[in-house]
Amino acid sequence: MMKWRYLIRFKDWVQIAGEKDREKVGFLEGIVSIVVNVLIAAVKLFYGIAFHSISLIADAVHSLSDVLSSVVVIVGFKISARPPDEDHPFGHGRMELIASVIVATLLFVVGLEFLKDSISKIVKPEISELNAVGIVVVALTLLAKEGLARFSFFLGRTIDSSVLIADGHHHRSDAISTVLVLISLGFVHAGWPRADGIGGLTVSIFIMATAIGLIRESASPLMGQNPSLEMVEQVKEIALKHEEVLGVHDIVVHDFRSIYNISLHIEVDYTMQLCRAHDISDAIEREVQGRFPGWAVVHVDPVNRTHSRYGEVSAAIEELKKNHPIMETAHDIRIVGSDERFNIVMDINLEKTPARLAEIEEIRRRLNEQFPGAGIVFNIDPPVFGIKH
Repeated sequence: MMKWRYLIRFKDWVQIAGEKDREKVGFLEGIVSIVVNVLIAAVKLFYGIAFHSISLIADAVHSLSDVLSSVVVIVGFKISARPPDEDHPFGHGRMELIASVIVATLLFVVGLEFLKDSISKIVKPEISELNAVGIVVVALTLLAKEGLARFSFFLGRTIDSSVLIADGHHHRSDAISTVLVLISLGFVHAGWPRADGIGGLTVSIFIMATAIGLIRESASPLMGQNPSLEMVEQVKEIALKHEEVLGVHDIVVHDFRSIYNISLHIEVDYTMQLCRAHDISDAIEREVQGRFPGWAVVHVDPVNRTHSRYGEVSAAIEELKKNHPIMETAHDIRIVGSDERFNIVMDINLEKTPARLAEIEEIRRRLNEQFPGAGIVFNIDPPVFGIKH
């Protein structure tokens, strides 16, 4: 019971520290990884020299090289924890993502080196020799590395840190390669010398694939990926709480890890006084900033839903949505002109591919059939998450 109580307390501390001071959690993982890797290297070096084992001495050097990824973790968290300054008004939070890419790249290099060694062993099989002491040392290394991997995964998932998860995969790659060494030794001594190289080839491909996945996962937020549906819904909920807000669209979120830069468009009646619209947008900005740390900017779009033709135009657009899903992104629908001669103007979010543009022309044709003589104007904006009304 005592053990579980301490584990629960530690998990609670990680969650609280992750919310208030991520640097502490990153520093903890980095220091623990460095200490364990240095101890592993020292044990391997000691027994390698004592028993004249070149392979253990070489593996000791490899364990020391693993310290580099942990140093990157600590430096990454240290920089990302810096507050905003004149040159970086949105903070330094994305440095954690950059550190994650660096650690994943180091993992890919490990896989590449492993691949080269494995191919060499397939072409020219070698009979590996390892005495009982060496096997014990390797087995202890396996336990230590798997323990480090699980520790890093636990911290990374608790505070949602891609760099800690990447470092966990780095530790696990060493554990997997150690398992491979032990298994392949059995196959080699059973008369299958190429088993070592074939197993190594399989593991190296797995390691490189994992590294590529981690790089893509970390690079995506750096390039500006869409926010989560949950976050978009929360922003919309804040805006739509105000009765005068008729619609919300074009929610854009720039995630700087510790700070968000959020912009959104709200629709209000075109007769609303400018001062009132300004007050509403200010209130929404404050509420969004209260929910998500950073900045929020609200753009006001006036819409006229009192035009005599608005009802039938709106119904026609709703009908078009059944066969043309891209019409779900239509917003800022405006009718300009008299009852007889008018233009239907709307904004729509889509990629300007030939297929999409052809579909827009088909929609224009169908609207012209229903409203002869009306001008149909589409203002095409880039695809943005959270554009449905």
